[in-house]
Amino acid sequence: MMNRNFFPDMTEQFDASVRQTLAALPEKRRARRMTAGKITAIALAAALCLGGTALAASGGLFPLLFPGDGGEAVSGYVRQPEEPAAENDDWRLTVDSVLFDESSLTGLVSLRLEDLNGEGKMPFKTIGVLPEYRKPGMSWAALDEINATEDGECHFEVLDAAGEGAFTGPFYLDTERSTDKTYYIEAALIAFPDYVPGEALTLGMYQLGEDEAVLSVTLPEPQAMPGLKSADGAVTLSQIGLRIELDADEAAVDIVDYVALRTADGSETVIIDKAKGIDRTLYALGTATDPVSLNDSTYTTGIPGPAEGSCNAATYLLAVTPELENVRSVVVNDMEYALA
Repeated sequence: MMNRNFFPDMTEQFDASVRQTLAALPEKRRARRMTAGKITAIALAAALCLGGTALAASGGLFPLLFPGDGGEAVSGYVRQPEEPAAENDDWRLTVDSVLFDESSLTGLVSLRLEDLNGEGKMPFKTIGVLPEYRKPGMSWAALDEINATEDGECHFEVLDAAGEGAFTGPFYLDTERSTDKTYYIEAALIAFPDYVPGEALTLGMYQLGEDEAVLSVTLPEPQAMPGLKSADGAVTLSQIGLRIELDADEAAVDIVDYVALRTADGSETVIIDKAKGIDRTLYALGTATDPVSLNDSTYTTGIPGPAEGSCNAATYLLAVTPELENVRSVVVNDMEYALA
């Protein structure tokens, strides 16, 4: 992976732009059954995560998200739906690659949307990268997040059999590969904590303001990838995901400033270092069953955690694929968690 320590200093203009973008997010969403807790979890993720990965349009399973090898390091766990395509008179939706990890509840999806009516009109808006990030060799340059703000515009969702949100995360338009006839899209996803493994998952394209999917494809069931866990269960690491649970009054995603994977020889692979602007994650989701403090405000997702008791967790979809056999511990801020 390309070193992601390329970020400019945070400026007032950048901060204002992020806040403006968040404020512009539509209040009116598709009328599906989603708990208020899940909506709060999305808000936490949007406010706290500016993850991404290096640019480049190369081959592979997930070329936008893993430009180094396209995700070949985890290719043995990648699956394709039994019926990968769905179409109507206007569009053909094809899911090319799916990677869902049951242990860390993270996932990646690569898909294509083809224009069949010949109009060449993109059915959604995108949130472009700020000018300070559009520089040679800098992350995010090809990552335009799909966004629907007006009725009739399309967005993508991963839902369970009951029509509730199962996985959440950004869907990115690959601007370097896409044309006015074919849109290449890659999704970085994290499951809500109340997702029940074994439930059927569907990826659908929806028009804002409408409840029924325009097109949908049934996804393969998540499978358990190799993983490591700390003795107290606070840290779970897989080849694509990292979950950290903290006993704290502040939101975990807000107070995790440094994360590194430490190997047997003592060397470290830094995943997050806020002080140095390093962030080797694609997406993060914060969830909490009890009220937690976030930027001088108090939030609670109301989502049951995966175990009994309270839960204050940060889940990260990684932009690197660690060699688990060499990882001995995870360093979170000033704490080291031995893994087994």
